[in-house]
Amino acid sequence: MANRLLIIIIVVSLLLGAATLRRGHLWGDDWAWYVLQAKSVLNGTMDEFMETSAFTNNESTTYVGPLAYPWGYPLLLAPAYALRGIHPLVLKLPALFLYTGFLVILYLLMRNRLTESESLLIVALFAFNPMMIDSLDQILSDIPFLFFSTLSLWLITRDGRRNIWQNIAIGVSIFFVVFIRATGILLLGSFLFVEFLKLIAHRRDWETVREIVLDSLTVLGSFIVLFVITSLLFPSGGSSYFAQYAGMTGETIRNFAIRYFAVYSSFFGEGQGWKILYYGLVIFFLIGVWRRWREDLIFIIFFVSWMMVHIAYPYWQGLRYIFPVLPIFFYFIFQGMKFVLGRLAPEHARTGQRVFYGFWSLLIVFFLITSSAQALTNLKNNRDISGPFDPYSKEVYKYIQEQTPAKSVVVFFKPRVMKLMTDRDSIMSMECSRVLKGDYLVLSRKVGPNQQIAPEEIGACDLPLEEVLRNNRFVVYKIQK
Repeated sequence: MANRLLIIIIVVSLLLGAATLRRGHLWGDDWAWYVLQAKSVLNGTMDEFMETSAFTNNESTTYVGPLAYPWGYPLLLAPAYALRGIHPLVLKLPALFLYTGFLVILYLLMRNRLTESESLLIVALFAFNPMMIDSLDQILSDIPFLFFSTLSLWLITRDGRRNIWQNIAIGVSIFFVVFIRATGILLLGSFLFVEFLKLIAHRRDWETVREIVLDSLTVLGSFIVLFVITSLLFPSGGSSYFAQYAGMTGETIRNFAIRYFAVYSSFFGEGQGWKILYYGLVIFFLIGVWRRWREDLIFIIFFVSWMMVHIAYPYWQGLRYIFPVLPIFFYFIFQGMKFVLGRLAPEHARTGQRVFYGFWSLLIVFFLITSSAQALTNLKNNRDISGPFDPYSKEVYKYIQEQTPAKSVVVFFKPRVMKLMTDRDSIMSMECSRVLKGDYLVLSRKVGPNQQIAPEEIGACDLPLEEVLRNNRFVVYKIQK
């Protein structure tokens, strides 16, 4: 029965996710760099990509992103790009399928710690959650990272003595976590730290110590072999990412600690009522941590280290960066609730159980209704979205492609999108003088002074500009030289 319910939950989630995908994409250009990296893998032009990335970063007013993201997600995108090129719907399919896989792994992770019914409740919370379903519409690494981090936690925490192949599988899985996002190294550190604590606890039992050391070395060795191979095959672009920690200050840490604590409530929805619900659930989370810290120490270490690293990161990343620890968060909430229910008097125990299941079931039904409404609205709107794929944007790309020399440099507020769409080098400028580094200037008429000089203020720069195209969203200038 549980397996049938799991299949139904996953199929419904897959259908909701597919129905929520849109034909375009939101503005922002991290996704464009992932796609360009995938393209460079297929074309064997990774070195050229790195040169382009260095140019965009070095010539722009401010840092726009790492020289290259870890190559794991671009590799996952490569088959989709090979199939249809720059086609948003197709490029979103890898995340959709990996989210389905995540739901399966989440059930496997939970069923040895909770009852089957409780495990299905947690899976359904994620399967139907509007925020998680909506995230599938982004061409970003969040969902692939969530899949591999959850897979790694399941492999690490499976019951029984691990054999060599299981340890290799852990090392390979953790490698893919890091290969998708550099901060995945925290999972390897959490694993090794827990193994070290086990070694200390059993230091007088030489056979156990030997097993712990061999297991750890097998995991670490599998990880290192793959890491070395990929380091030789793929160029590195991580230095610019880690360099950003130089901007860390005590004020940003305090601010982000508060904001990251509050952002968990967005899983439920926006509004004061959801925040109050979240604050109440935090109490059960803390109770669960207190009751289960010995049995689930790796969950706690990974959770704490993950939050510390992102609180210290000087740029706000928002809700999507807590995805990997959301399963842990809800697991400890369930454990906290189970402990409280277990303290009820026998005559109240059945009522407590009904309240527990009723509460989560109502929340799941609400999520399902909300996600279904979102999906139906999206289909009714023919999956349309205003963004870098709308007709006004396409008109600009067409002009740049057909009317400008191949070596032209375009100044644009989303330079990585411009590079992807037109194959022209692009930079971002918020300074009048820096605009002269380009050959063409494209200004958005909708975003104001957002990584650009606002269109109504460009005249004050007194630059040699010739307007060559204007539509409802953009104005294009040729820079006279």
